[in-house]
Amino acid sequence: MMKDYVNPLFLLVIIGLMVWRSLAGDAPVALQAEVWLLTLCVVGVVANGALALARAFTHRPSLMKVVWALVFLSIGCCAWVMRMAPLSEEQALYAEQKEKQQDPLARDEEGESLFTRAAALGKVADVEKALNAASPTSEQMIEAAFRAAENNKVEVLQVLARFGVSANSTMNGTPLLHAAAQNAACDAMDWLILSGAQLDGRDAEGSTALIQAAMSDNPGAVRVLLNRGADPRLRDSEGRRAADYARNPEISKLLSSESSVQQNL
Repeated sequence: MMKDYVNPLFLLVIIGLMVWRSLAGDAPVALQAEVWLLTLCVVGVVANGALALARAFTHRPSLMKVVWALVFLSIGCCAWVMRMAPLSEEQALYAEQKEKQQDPLARDEEGESLFTRAAALGKVADVEKALNAASPTSEQMIEAAFRAAENNKVEVLQVLARFGVSANSTMNGTPLLHAAAQNAACDAMDWLILSGAQLDGRDAEGSTALIQAAMSDNPGAVRVLLNRGADPRLRDSEGRRAADYARNPEISKLLSSESSVQQNL
């Protein structure tokens, strides 16, 4: 009977809407239309779930109807919570700046542009749009790459690489790999190394990325660099090695084990 297919079809429609919205998430869609879409979705989900529960308790139908009701109610609650969840400070600033200005390279009071904020938030479509339409300078692209590296946005780094940003780019004497290591951006670190970043390169202070990773107090970041062959014996301009900055016992163990291995080679 057709009524047996109503719930599955409705679920497919909801999933389709969610997928479509996720794929079009970076497109310039009017906020009002987005609110209406989600509101209709939530109302439909909750209404369907509530009616199904009512039928379940009144007529004692099969267990599957109760299961469908719980599925729809769960989706409705999750969608509503996600919609009502507050934006992060960076996302809120980006949305406000995007509403006020059209030039993606214009800077706000904090010195940030839509271009760099989009890179930090991983908004690939907006980054590509700015690259194609606004023609940022190499310095502006490198700045965006740093924001992406700091926030572990590998897809943005890949886009910027296609436009000529090198994995060995530096800003104010700091290499991209160091910026990722300082923020324990493990995926970005791994991608930069595989893209040719100098594993034991130094910043203006003579520090290596491994020293910066040790200072970030994140074992995962240290492990990424050691697995790729970073040398824990190297010292900075103050004569200190990565192990000298380690505060985490796990990091100290990783560095001491690797140092012993390299000394025996």
